[in-house]
Amino acid sequence: MKNEKYSAGDTVAMLCSGCDEETSHSIQTVTKLGKISAAVCDTCQTSSTFKAGVKTGVAAGNAKAAKPYDRAKRYRKGQAMTHPVFGHGEVTAVLELEKIDVLFGDRTRRLIHAQE
Repeated sequence: MKNEKYSAGDTVAMLCSGCDEETSHSIQTVTKLGKISAAVCDTCQTSSTFKAGVKTGVAAGNAKAAKPYDRAKRYRKGQAMTHPVFGHGEVTAVLELEKIDVLFGDRTRRLIHAQE
């Protein structure tokens, strides 16, 4: 997905934060250089926005309910969760053994994980 050029209407497989697995996504908009700027999951209708190839927003569609955030659980990049304060989110980075970045709506927050 990194060096390819896309057009609106194309379909691409990517990890869906709603389905919590790799699914087919319909590309909604692209940049002048053919990079994806918005895509929607064909399975659950979760929409994602991107800037410079990085996911910048997630809006849950009719996805299965993501599991609640649990600080004792170990998370991986792309995994979905629900937080009692911030709502539906997607892990965008695993920074250290016990820190993750999670995108909630259009804001990224740093959380802990794998805490005993």
